[in-house]
Amino acid sequence: GEGAGHGGGSLLLLAVTGRTRRIESAVAERTAELQHEVAERRRAEGALRDREQRLRAIFDTAPAGIIYTELDGRILVPNPAFCSFVGRPAEALVGHALAEFTHPDEVAEARGRLGALRRGEVEQYRCARRYLRPDGTVAHAQITVALLRDEAGQPHRTVGIVEDVAEQLRRAQAERERDAAAASSRAKSEFVSRMSHELRTPLNAMLGFAQLLDLDRQPPLAPHQAGWTAQIQRAGWHLLHMINDTLDLSRIESGTLRLQPETLDLRELVPACTALVEAAARARGVHVTATVDAAAASARGDLTRVKQVLTNLLSNAVKYNVPGGAVQVRTRAADAGHVEIDVVDTGLGMTPDQLAHLFEPFNRLGREASGAEGTGIGLVISLRLAELMGGSLRATSTPGTGSCFTLVLPRGEACGAAALPPEADEPAAVRYRRRRVLYVEDNATNAEVMRGVLAKRVQIGLEVSASGLDALAAVRARRPDLVLLDMHLPDIDGLELLRRLKDDPDTEDIPVVAVSADATRERIAQALHEGAAQYLTKPLNVAELLAVVDELLDRQDTRFG
Repeated sequence: GEGAGHGGGSLLLLAVTGRTRRIESAVAERTAELQHEVAERRRAEGALRDREQRLRAIFDTAPAGIIYTELDGRILVPNPAFCSFVGRPAEALVGHALAEFTHPDEVAEARGRLGALRRGEVEQYRCARRYLRPDGTVAHAQITVALLRDEAGQPHRTVGIVEDVAEQLRRAQAERERDAAAASSRAKSEFVSRMSHELRTPLNAMLGFAQLLDLDRQPPLAPHQAGWTAQIQRAGWHLLHMINDTLDLSRIESGTLRLQPETLDLRELVPACTALVEAAARARGVHVTATVDAAAASARGDLTRVKQVLTNLLSNAVKYNVPGGAVQVRTRAADAGHVEIDVVDTGLGMTPDQLAHLFEPFNRLGREASGAEGTGIGLVISLRLAELMGGSLRATSTPGTGSCFTLVLPRGEACGAAALPPEADEPAAVRYRRRRVLYVEDNATNAEVMRGVLAKRVQIGLEVSASGLDALAAVRARRPDLVLLDMHLPDIDGLELLRRLKDDPDTEDIPVVAVSADATRERIAQALHEGAAQYLTKPLNVAELLAVVDELLDRQDTRFG
């Protein structure tokens, strides 16, 4: 019995010990789990703090405004960017309805959108919004408002992102204004071009018939009538000069003027320009001299435009000079990259105040009372042309002594010896015999002017076609020796008719002279590129037209008569 008792006690001890160990193991295991949970919770809390700090940093430093609001629109938390945007501190915003700071015109619409969010009809919306600052200015914003729901999924609060769009609006406004200005400039340029064309047509009739009256010797005009026609011509050419100046200024301002820079030999160019003012200088007894320095004998610029600027300066120097005065043109090297051309006169001179207003459009500095014709924009155009060619134009003057205008141009490459002017040839008009000329012109008055001009050449038979298609038929039915072509026809464009003539082997060798009131350089270049032998602009200079006709017809083989 004793042995059995001892065995039972041992079993009980083993059982108790085993349970104790199991309990200890379970406690240790649970303790480890709790420690792990605590560590995880600490990590989670740390991560949550980090996230909250990051969100707070973003909230506080975001360049856009951020606001949390109740569903009724009362502000809970605004960020510093929103406070700055509306010009109010946070304490002046928290607890207040956003509608208090919203532009009155948008309050009703804002409430409607907030109601749709509150009812859960939309999750977010984006729209333009205006807020009022304390100083009375308006803050323009683009806002995005989103609905926040609670744990049960019910609408709880809203968060709004507010972007300042003032700069975008300014840029958009600037772009609209720039586009409007460009459209206005284009419209003005097109209007001036169209008016130039429309004015040249009646001017062609006026100057054409005045020149014909002057040339008519069967019978000649009485002396007083000749004086009248001379006045008509002077007024007409002056009007043309004004039209050209206005067109040039419009092109320069709209940026549509095209220049073709090249190296210019001033030993040829300067005498060519002085020759153009010789008649006017002679009439006033003004002596014009020119000196071209060998070290400043070439410049770079657009030939036509440099000639235009120099002629304008010379014309003014003669026009505003004293009777019997002098004009001197001289060139000199300004620096390694530029040459200067001085036009010095002994005229009236200008006061410092007049000099200050010299390059203002349409300001004639009081010279309109002098009786000398002028538009007041020639110098403006000259200055802008000089600048477009990489140069400049300046003036110095002393009242009662005279003025000096200096045109500065980029230096050109060295030129060879100046070419001598060709010797005058025998007029071609006396050498050729019968010729047929076709004039394509829909304006009856212009056609009548041409009849009068070509009546000066008895050996020319003139036919007139009033449309492009009629002209094509006339050319094919009876080949002319020369075609004079108006560029604006009622049925097809003058360029198109020119192309058709040049593309046909039967007519490609017939010389075509464009005769048009369209004086734009682009149109002239197009016509010459398509094969026109010459481009004469209306109003026509009768002597120039006859010289061109004589030269081209003299080349033709005699075909009849």
